[in-house]
Amino acid sequence: MKNKRISRLNIPDWLKWTFSVLLLILIACFIYGVYLYNAVQQDKTASFKDIKDEVIAETKLLTIGKVKRFHGNKAYYIVYGKTDNHNQKIIFYPFKKKNAEIISVNKSEIISEETIRKKWKESCRNCNLFDITPGLVGDKPSWEITFTDDSNRYVIDNLSIYDGTRIEQFRFKQMFK
Repeated sequence: MKNKRISRLNIPDWLKWTFSVLLLILIACFIYGVYLYNAVQQDKTASFKDIKDEVIAETKLLTIGKVKRFHGNKAYYIVYGKTDNHNQKIIFYPFKKKNAEIISVNKSEIISEETIRKKWKESCRNCNLFDITPGLVGDKPSWEITFTDDSNRYVIDNLSIYDGTRIEQFRFKQMFK
């Protein structure tokens, strides 16, 4: 009598090939996703050095600390810097210069980000803050606060950068959970 032992790991060849091909495709997609993410991030910040040079040439800033991007009705670079007499400024430099002007704000004339953060915490205790950044509503400089409120709505709140009064506010309710 022949000994017929059945292996527990007897997997058909077609299943092994299918699994191998799917695994290879998943690995390739993951590698491509990482590459694409890095390429987008590099492209996003690649122009910052050129913008720093342009802002120094076109404004009274001598040193630049950081550069951010803001997308409202028009897209702007937000440039933080200092002048020759150590005045700190925030410059709103347009992506496209057509029909747009450079807006300059003295940091000594505005409400600080920390003060806005404290007032926000007092008024919205059960909220989750995402970001506070300078922005523009029309041509008015503002603090743009993004957060989720106690009703789990995504909120974009624009407050005047000078006195903290509300310029506009958007609340988006979540449709799908």
